[in-house]
Parts: sequence; structure tokens; C-alpha cells
Amino acid sequence: MASIKPDRTVVYKTVGSLEIPMDIYLPKNVINAPVLLWFHGGGLLQGRRDAISPHMRDGVQKYGYVCISADYRLAPQVSVGEVFEDVKDCIRFIRNDLSSLIGDVVDASRLAVSGSSAGGFLTLLAGLYVDPKPQVIVPIYPITDPLGTFFIKCQPSPNGRYSASDEEMAIHIDVNAPPIANSGKAPGDPRSNMYVYMLRTATLAKLWGVAGSEDAVAPYRISRRVHEYGLPPTYLLHGDADVAVGVEQSDEVAGAILGCGGTLEYERPHGEDHFLDNGDDYQNNRLYGFVMRYL
Repeated sequence: MASIKPDRTVVYKTVGSLEIPMDIYLPKNVINAPVLLWFHGGGLLQGRRDAISPHMRDGVQKYGYVCISADYRLAPQVSVGEVFEDVKDCIRFIRNDLSSLIGDVVDASRLAVSGSSAGGFLTLLAGLYVDPKPQVIVPIYPITDPLGTFFIKCQPSPNGRYSASDEEMAIHIDVNAPPIANSGKAPGDPRSNMYVYMLRTATLAKLWGVAGSEDAVAPYRISRRVHEYGLPPTYLLHGDADVAVGVEQSDEVAGAILGCGGTLEYERPHGEDHFLDNGDDYQNNRLYGFVMRYL
């Protein structure tokens, strides 16, 4: 399958000299299309916007939405709270400024937010705390609790991926290094080893800047916030053989949503690992049927 390129790339936020961009994929011959905003994974430590799964790009023409894939600043050079400020600013830009850039193609008031892994975590934060809330959210194998059992125990390297040493990661875990807003595009970029390093050292909360303080970490333990803040209709996708984010992270959030009487569809495919939706031939009519129902 030929790669689908974005129609436009725009900067939605500038912090100092650092520009933070988003890619925009436009449907053909459509007006007043809803928006599906996607955030990449990587533990908030690595990754980039062009890692978006093929099915999301394919859906632009199939389902008639505007797809946006956005970068954000990466921890530990910024805290998880600062990353979420980027998410809120991105959504604000879409709602307030996007139509002036692309015209009547878009109805930015109709917003779905999705993301994979750490992007799924940002999706859940948007569902909890952004006002007004998105119409629907789609967290895909999301991180949901930096103090969950999976992330406070040292984990083996998933599928034999390279596990970098403390010395190799020293420059990348330096909180005083200049912030960056994407990583891993160059072959052999050592930043691409950050997630496996985090798993080996069980340091997610530390790298996010919220270790050691229950008040600091509390807003980011998703299942514990659902009762107070609520979530919009949620489609949750997480394979039960995931070795990069334990499926119990999603199980806890699913239980909280159902316990509060929320609207949830939970797809938990047996035997599926992380990146289960990354193949060129992956399709999920059930997921998109749910999304379009609320847009």
C-alpha cells in the first residue's frame, strides 16, 4: 500500500524557539467534516507524528473525517503536565484556528481524540479535563497509570528490543537538556531506546516528573479520576498479550467507566500484542462505526 502523505503541515504552538507541528490529512469533496485528532506513543519520551497507523489515514477518504496527527514536547525535559498543556493548546488551535486555514472542509466543533500507547494516555486526559470535552475518544492500548503494577516493576525488553545502558541514556534523561518535540526519525537515533530503558528501570513516574508526590501524580491515575470528571463515549482497544503496556491498565479504566454508568465499548482481542493495529491491512469497522455514531 502506498504511503498516504499529509496535505498540510502547520505549527500549532511555539515554545521559545521550538516549533510544535501537526500534520493534516483532508478528505476529498467533503464539507463540514469532523476531526479525528491522533497522538503518537512512546511513553511521552520518544516518538513522532508520522507514526500514525495506516487505518487512520485510510479512514480520511473512507469515513470522511479530517485527520490530524500532532507532535508534542517530550519528557523528561518537560513534565507530563507541560505535555498536557501542548494537548490542550492543540485542541484549542483546532477549534479556533483550523477552519481559517482549510475553510469549510472542516467542522471543528465535531472532535474525536485518539492516540496509541502514551498517546492513548493523552487521549484519556483530554477526555477527563478538556472543556468542552471531545464528542468521543479512542484510547488504543493506552498507558493509564504511571504507578500501576506494570510500571513500578522492572520489565524485560519487549520482543528482544535493545535495552540501553544508563550511560547511553544519560544525555536523553537529563532534565536540563533542551526540549524536543519529536524523535526517532533518523536511523539509529538513541532516543528511540528511551521506552525500553524506562521499562527496564521502572521509572515512568520519575521521567514524567511526578514521582514521590501523591498530589503530583494523582491527576494522571486515570481510573481514579473517572468518577469525578467523567469521560465522553469511549472506544478502548487493548490486546491481552501486550508486553509494552499491561492490559490491566485498560481493564482498570474500563471498570471505572462502567462503574460510573459511562458509555464504553471495550475491544480486548485475545493473543494480540502492542502495535496490533499497525499493519497495512488492518481494518476496524467496529471502531469507526462507534466513532462516527458520536460525530
